[in-house]
Amino acid sequence: MKRTRRLALLIAAVMVVGALAACGGERTEAVQTNSKVPRDTFHVGTPAMNGDFINGFGNSSYDLYIKVLTGGYADNYYGSAEGQIILNDTITKDVATSVDAAGNKTYVFTLQDNLKWSNGEPITAKDYVANILMCASPQWAEAGATSALGEGIIGYREYQDGETNTFTGVQLVDVLVFSMTIDAEELPYFWETSFVSTGPVYMPTYFPGNEIISGPNGSRFSKDIAADCKRIAQTERYAPTVTCGPYIFVSFDGTTVNLKKNPYFMGDWNGKQPFFEYIVQSQVPSETDVDMVLSGDIDFNGGNIEGSKINAAKASPYGDFNSYLRAGYGHLAMHCDWGPTADPNVRWAIAYMIDRNAIIDHVLEGYGGTVDSAFGMAQWMYGARRRQLDARLVPIAFNLDMANDYLDKSEWKFEQDGSTAFDRYKANADGTYMRYNAAGEPLVIRHMSASPSVGGAIESETIKNSPLIGMKYEVTHGDFNALLDNFYYGYDLGDERYYSAFNLASNFGVVDDKYYSWHSEFLGTWWNANQLSDAQLDKIMEEMRRLDPNDTDKYADLWVDFCVRWQELLPAFPLYSNEYFDIYNSIVKNVPTSPYANYCDVICDIEKW
Repeated sequence: MKRTRRLALLIAAVMVVGALAACGGERTEAVQTNSKVPRDTFHVGTPAMNGDFINGFGNSSYDLYIKVLTGGYADNYYGSAEGQIILNDTITKDVATSVDAAGNKTYVFTLQDNLKWSNGEPITAKDYVANILMCASPQWAEAGATSALGEGIIGYREYQDGETNTFTGVQLVDVLVFSMTIDAEELPYFWETSFVSTGPVYMPTYFPGNEIISGPNGSRFSKDIAADCKRIAQTERYAPTVTCGPYIFVSFDGTTVNLKKNPYFMGDWNGKQPFFEYIVQSQVPSETDVDMVLSGDIDFNGGNIEGSKINAAKASPYGDFNSYLRAGYGHLAMHCDWGPTADPNVRWAIAYMIDRNAIIDHVLEGYGGTVDSAFGMAQWMYGARRRQLDARLVPIAFNLDMANDYLDKSEWKFEQDGSTAFDRYKANADGTYMRYNAAGEPLVIRHMSASPSVGGAIESETIKNSPLIGMKYEVTHGDFNALLDNFYYGYDLGDERYYSAFNLASNFGVVDDKYYSWHSEFLGTWWNANQLSDAQLDKIMEEMRRLDPNDTDKYADLWVDFCVRWQELLPAFPLYSNEYFDIYNSIVKNVPTSPYANYCDVICDIEKW
């Protein structure tokens, strides 16, 4: 009952996005500190990073933090901590729009004249145009990168496919002025400004000796960029040099990133400069990350969900926290193109075989609850359509009979001879009576985990329950980067492919276009990592994105349709949506993190006493 009551109160507190303000722990006495970190340094502890620090490559959230700190503030639009898309006035002096007779919509951006790179050189419009031309180019794709930048702009497909080296809808207008024209066929689009949201790249480093040629027919590079794209993917990707965020990349040794303050940073979206001279982001053991905050060895550890850690922070005089409901969820992700999990009946059987409440009690200790589809409780759509969604979703509950029912509909419905029907009443706890398909292959699920807490709880559940449905469920505990490689790139592993189940978590941004994660167009890429293909789901996602930005009611209705169809397919088993706790040492102050803003997004607000 404790979990249910707490969750009900949490949901009631955030029924609208505007209610999602940060709610840091209150200080009731003078600040006590045992910090061992210098006052001019902010030391953050995270799980492992994979070392990809520029856009275009699959990365963990922790690599993304470094991307934002070194370059993310140069985008002409940004997602606010409150979940809104806002023009970045620090970057953009003016934006003008016009629509031609054919319905094409042009955005003309005029940059501020005081923008500088980290080496002191000016940032100009050609740097923004160069980024668009690079990211949309076939040469960038050939270098192993993936990007949606330029999508929706006139001439995107022809340019991306290599039919032409000129991007029609992109114009370099003047030294500080560039334009992007959205194709009428792509409008309306619910997140329209995301089509024209972009940042710059430093031309002398990325494309030395190259220029932007721009005219009435569009823009192009003066020279081929294939060799440069390959070099960028092999060098800048791992150690960005000239950047324009609040911090400059210094080093990464495989476990720790060091950053230093950028003296030429123009300020965040409010024109504010960062307090800290240095940022250190280190890989720390998940078993002791919060202990390291409370002992003063690090300053900050974000996204905590385990009740034991949260309670320790609350009880310590050296700890403080900021908490908020999550715009995301934890889940057991499954590959839908390979292995037994390619069958939705097997995926549903796994869902009914695992007692989520046991996992939540063990891991979250009351700071979260179950969800039955791909959403987080902090999303505005959930607040707007909660009743409709609850009425249409199937409430998933631990039920071994249901798990067996689903497996009886799968190919794994036989005994070892491949013809005698599996008898669920013969299944036993020692796992000696298993399910097989007609080819005599046993039903074995291979799961990879990099989370000792959640992965351990899943393993406890599957050891106990999987034999009772004739399934062998193997959990391997490994490195987080190895998990990401197997999850995102399983389709490309060939005979080395081994795992088809993974416990992960997904957070949804301000722009939550499901198309890029679930549409069948992206089969065989890391974007559609689950490798799901469904025409009905494709159609719903296409309708969602082709709405006018003001048509929020229709979008919320389609979002419900998406959640319902997604649940029917169940490419991942939702385990929980929870309350996040960003825990920091008591010397730290002003931490306005939110469901849409990590520490990197609000670094200019954070200080130390």
